[in-house]
Amino acid sequence: MTYEIREATMDDGGELLDLWHGFTSHLSKHDDRYEHKEDADDRWLKYFENQLVDSKYGNVIVAEHEETGDLVGVLEARITGNHPIFRLQDHGYINGHFVSEDHRGNGLGAALLDEVHEWFAQSPKDVDFYRVDVIHGDERSEGFYEANGFDPVEHVFERSIDQE
Repeated sequence: MTYEIREATMDDGGELLDLWHGFTSHLSKHDDRYEHKEDADDRWLKYFENQLVDSKYGNVIVAEHEETGDLVGVLEARITGNHPIFRLQDHGYINGHFVSEDHRGNGLGAALLDEVHEWFAQSPKDVDFYRVDVIHGDERSEGFYEANGFDPVEHVFERSIDQE
C-alpha cells in the first residue's frame, strides 16, 4: 500500500470528521468526558476551516491512501504563544494524531510526525520545540511517542470538586 502525506485542504473537512471521530472515540475509552457534545461536528468543521487550513499558526497533515483516495491518518498542529511568566517561548502543539486501525503498522503515524516536524521547523514559526499530550492509561501512545524521539516533561493531575 502506498500513501501520500500532505497538508489538508478545505475539501478534506467532511472526510476528516470520520478520523476525528476515531481519535475522540479512542480518548473516550480512557475518559468519557471526551465524548462529543451535540453540535461537535459543526464546531470542529468551523475550527478546521477558520483556524487550521491555510493558517500561519495551525495546520492539519493527512495521510491519503493513493489507490482509494481515502484519508486514513491525520495530525493537527498549532503554534502556542509565549508564556507570560516562564521562559517558555512560542512552541508547537500536536492534537488529534490518529491513524485508522486498518492502516496502522505501515509507518503512517511516524510519517505524519516527520511532516509536522518540517512544518514546525519552517520560518517564520520560530519554535524550538513541540509537544503532544497523551491521555492517562494510553501506554501504547506513550511508547510510540518515546520511540519517535519525544521526552515526557510533565504529568497533569486533576481533582474533582465532588471528591472529598
